[in-house]
Amino acid sequence: MATSVSSMTSLEKRILELEKLQDQQMAEFKMSAMSMMESFSPSNMIRTALRDVVQSPDIRSAAINTAIGMGAGLLGRKLVVGNSGNMFKKITGTAVQFLVANFVRKKIPEMQKKTSGM
Repeated sequence: MATSVSSMTSLEKRILELEKLQDQQMAEFKMSAMSMMESFSPSNMIRTALRDVVQSPDIRSAAINTAIGMGAGLLGRKLVVGNSGNMFKKITGTAVQFLVANFVRKKIPEMQKKTSGM
């Protein structure tokens, strides 16, 4: 955008044009920076991740299977530990929770195949 300037008035006009252009570009830059900062906010990142999980059937089924497994594990732990304050029972309950959660999480796809094959 190199233009020759021949007089002082045309130089002043050109300076004003360039200052307006600079102000406009700065405003656009600030807007894009604000939208970028908003997109990196934790709530938007979580929302985007959840949208990806919901839209992907493989991830969705894995998340559901994991949630069911964790629920079964927590139930197993509660059955073993109850309201006991015994440290040994709490440790055993944690181990039972882990084992039951993994067992259920791994068995759900097998059960789904059996029920869909009927």
